[in-house]
Amino acid sequence: MTAPTINNPRSWNGKGLVGDWAVSLKLDGVRAIWRDIGWMSRANKPLHNLPPWRDGQPRDCEVFVNNFRDTIRATRTKCLKQDTPSITPRHLYGLAPLDPRLHWGTLTNPTPADIRAVLRRANALNFEGIVLRKGDDWIKVKPFETHDLPITGFSEGTGKHRGQLGFVTTARGAVGAGFTDSDREVLWAEANAGRLVGQVIEVTCMQLTDHGNFRHPVFIRMRPDKLIDSTA
Repeated sequence: MTAPTINNPRSWNGKGLVGDWAVSLKLDGVRAIWRDIGWMSRANKPLHNLPPWRDGQPRDCEVFVNNFRDTIRATRTKCLKQDTPSITPRHLYGLAPLDPRLHWGTLTNPTPADIRAVLRRANALNFEGIVLRKGDDWIKVKPFETHDLPITGFSEGTGKHRGQLGFVTTARGAVGAGFTDSDREVLWAEANAGRLVGQVIEVTCMQLTDHGNFRHPVFIRMRPDKLIDSTA
């Protein structure tokens, strides 16, 4: 059995599009690819407790069980526990070919306003976002928001980032993505000099959790123009 070709969508650039685009709903789940050794994540890590692949079933799926937290618990638990959420075939949503449950019409020559309007409707139904498809060209569209807030702590990186900044902590959680190698070197020097904690950073995230923490945070830039109390 040959390995499936995995189509990774690109992020929307905020501009209008030309042509006819199929709209599909984006679940806040876990991507699962069936390979000869079983279901694997996009990062080629084994996923657990999924029903075995059957002939005719899509080999590229999104797993979604109740919510993101339950989905992670279900797919990462090696040995089933009493409270481990069950994964049944109905929790697997085919991406190629697309599961009919995710199909949400089409857009022709959509403007940015058209795309954002569809995104808002999908978010109102508790979907993570939408994916616009034209052949093999897939574009993911998700909401995002930005926050300016002070750094409360930091940690050294591991592996190739040893001796550099790994991540910073904030009142809304840790932020480790988005830093360039140059950023990590400069900010680690600031940390060693005792000047990093208290500096304000701009962070973008998909949304905040019910507890006020970041979902999928990404560092954007330092904000030396911002005072600590201005982020309150």
